[in-house]
Amino acid sequence: MRIEAPSITRKGKNAGIARKSFQCIILKMRPSIFAIAVAGLIGTCSVSAAAQPYSGELTNAAQIRDLANEKTVNRLPVHLIGVLIDSEIAAPDRHSIILADSTACIYVLTEPNAQNVLTNYHVGDLLEINGVSGAGQFAPIVIVRNSRKLGTAPIPAAQPVTYQQLITGALDAQWIEIKGVVRRYFRPESGSNIGRIVIAVDGGLVQARFYPQNETAIQEDAEVCIHAVCLYQYNQKRQILKPVLQVPRGEPVKVIKAAPESPFSTPVRSAISLLTFSPENLHGYAHRVHVRGTVTSSQPGSFIWIRDGTSGLRIQTDQGDQLQPGDKIDVLGFPVFGVNTPELKDAIFRKIGSTETPAPIPLTNVNDAFDHEDDLVVVEGKLTQAQPVLNGIVFSLDNNGQLFRAISKIIPGEQIHPDWQSGAQVRITGICSLIHDDSRPFAGIWQPKSFEVLLRSPADLVVLKSPPWWTPKHALILLGTVTAVLMLIIGILVALSRYRLREQKRHREMAEAEFAAILSERNRLAREIHDTLAQGLAAISVQLQLAKKSANGAGEIIGHHLDSAQALVRGSLAEARNSIWDMRAHVLETNDLPGALKGIFLQTTQGTPLKTSFDVSGKSRRLAPMIENDVLRVGQEAITNAAKHSGAKNIGVKMEFHEQQLRLTVSDDGCGFDPRNPPSSEGGFGLMGMRERAAELKGELKIESSAEKGTKVVLTVRLSGD
Repeated sequence: MRIEAPSITRKGKNAGIARKSFQCIILKMRPSIFAIAVAGLIGTCSVSAAAQPYSGELTNAAQIRDLANEKTVNRLPVHLIGVLIDSEIAAPDRHSIILADSTACIYVLTEPNAQNVLTNYHVGDLLEINGVSGAGQFAPIVIVRNSRKLGTAPIPAAQPVTYQQLITGALDAQWIEIKGVVRRYFRPESGSNIGRIVIAVDGGLVQARFYPQNETAIQEDAEVCIHAVCLYQYNQKRQILKPVLQVPRGEPVKVIKAAPESPFSTPVRSAISLLTFSPENLHGYAHRVHVRGTVTSSQPGSFIWIRDGTSGLRIQTDQGDQLQPGDKIDVLGFPVFGVNTPELKDAIFRKIGSTETPAPIPLTNVNDAFDHEDDLVVVEGKLTQAQPVLNGIVFSLDNNGQLFRAISKIIPGEQIHPDWQSGAQVRITGICSLIHDDSRPFAGIWQPKSFEVLLRSPADLVVLKSPPWWTPKHALILLGTVTAVLMLIIGILVALSRYRLREQKRHREMAEAEFAAILSERNRLAREIHDTLAQGLAAISVQLQLAKKSANGAGEIIGHHLDSAQALVRGSLAEARNSIWDMRAHVLETNDLPGALKGIFLQTTQGTPLKTSFDVSGKSRRLAPMIENDVLRVGQEAITNAAKHSGAKNIGVKMEFHEQQLRLTVSDDGCGFDPRNPPSSEGGFGLMGMRERAAELKGELKIESSAEKGTKVVLTVRLSGD
């Protein structure tokens, strides 16, 4: 049962007395009488409580709204009786309502996971609420602990407000009335019964959410009146972003003046006549206007530029129909102030025909651009820079000392065209857009300072004359390249010089060490031979001379034998002295190891029918004298054995220099032998001597041979300790 609340006044009684009296009465009353009493007591309790400061318990919405934040967080006790205006699910685990009493409206929210406290209530229900105050996220609220329905009561009259009052933030959760013109209407999406409208109110735009009851009556450009709960979008700092309105379920959106049935039949206005002086136009441009023109450029679902014979005009629209330059269209849109000229927003259009592509207006003087904003123009200039930006390219141009820009939207990832170089003479075609500085005059004409051209596509920039190659930029590039090349060459030469110096130093140190070792060894052996064998041979030679003198006249035979003996002694003495200089192969003193071994190889096989091969791999380098001497002797013995004893037709020698080791391989295709029972050596040191030298080098000697299958001798020496 819905009842009207009578006006009951209880002067001189405070809120506590009223509640106690009320509790005594309701115990003896029927439910219907109880509802009437409660409805009457809403005004009584609210008025008396609002007139006095609260004493512990808050009893009306105005008291809660007047609390400072530091008090609301103290969770003060609240007892309210009011009418439910609207309800919604505030969060998955919380429910909320808007409750109105005679003082104000208040936002009421359940504790988490306590939705059932406010369920099963409807708009117009008279409720008794017990809870505590809360700071809320924007304005003070009530956190309900328990509630009950007392009956029903009329919804209070909505408070008429203006746009300026809306944006103050003071109307949070209040029941208001507002009038305006529908700018946009978003019909309910599939699976939803909630629509949205954007209303122009006193020069501002407000969005409202509602439950449509008669969609055909609500159209763009209709004048409407709505009763709604005012809410706000706000940030984390409790600051207003914008007001939003929520129309309760069942509350209609009242159409004051319907939109024209045939909007395109209204008189056509010229672009130049928009927002001009008119003493009769005191109500502004709240409604749409009808313009007609030829498309000069379009961005589907965003902007359209047209020319109607008087000037250019920019139009904002969500309509995604494809348009081409030259299409003739009718447009309905809401005039708004642009930066320099009016433009139409929230527009709709229809195509009525096609004509030739509009010719761009030539700008021989860039100052002429100030008379052609939003129109299609063409201008020439010198390209000074092409700079990629997030959604395109910005071109900087110079026309006889006056600078301006051109902007082109390109496909993401597309690169700057090679012809778009600084210094090129270009011609650009596009929509003229004026640029103003921030200092506006108090009144009168606001003169633009520059302009930019919005290119419709990259093809709107045509290169008339390529820039000369010899530009400051290219000169710097060439100078930098030459400098870099010279620095590179100098660096290479320095590196080579340092390398050669290091190599020369290493060779010199090696040669000096080798020479010192040779001299030291020769001196030692010379002393040994001189002090032993040479001295003995010299003594024998003296004794033979004395014997010869003593044997003079004794017979020619004895003299002949003494001469022979003395000649042998002298020869042995000469051999002993020569041995001093033959302790290290002379060939290694004048050549490196590969060269010395190759010389021995060629000398040994020269004049024979043998086919030979000598290969060296890796980086050849000088080694310690002992290593070179022993490797040379092993190779010499292996080559000699293969040439003289194997009966081979082919002999090959291979030296492999690695970072950590040296490998010498001597192979032949001769008769071979059993390495376990080798033949005796004839004059050479034989296999035993080769193994001894390999052991001295701490190397490895492998001999692979079998009857009639040739022989391979492999010597491997580690060089890490060189």
